[in-house]
Amino acid sequence: MVLNDDQRRVIKALYLEMYFLLFSYAQNMLSDRSLAEEAVQDTFRIACAKADKLLCSPNPKGWLLNTLKYVIKNKVRSWAYHGNSLELDENIIPGNCDVLDIDFMYSDLTNSEDYKLIKKIALDKCSMLEAAKEIGISVEACKKRVQRAKKKLKKALKKMV
Repeated sequence: MVLNDDQRRVIKALYLEMYFLLFSYAQNMLSDRSLAEEAVQDTFRIACAKADKLLCSPNPKGWLLNTLKYVIKNKVRSWAYHGNSLELDENIIPGNCDVLDIDFMYSDLTNSEDYKLIKKIALDKCSMLEAAKEIGISVEACKKRVQRAKKKLKKALKKMV
């Protein structure tokens, strides 16, 4: 697997930005530092092997997280096959991983202003009037921006699936 300079640069930047977050997630899921380190390294090995898919993804951070989830599941399966008792509780919510929430997964799918507006309306339960006043636009302009941003986000999410 030979990466060109652009691929190497982007994957290195993702590694530097995402390593701690992915490691924290893996450690919470696996409850073992060395297994978590191995899982993250495997994730980036796969990212290098499938650099074209990673870089064409509308959400490279989400792509890496999903890859890590599969790596973790495979590690658990492999350990079980070899008679070891490493269990993965899929219902567990990783501790100390607040950044692995909607911000982490979807912020790069739309421009940041639109993303913040959707989040403010949908998650923070602000009214259109409150959001419009906060960013200094009319209520009608706010509604239109939310509508456009939702459409863009839905389109990006469909590409991921």
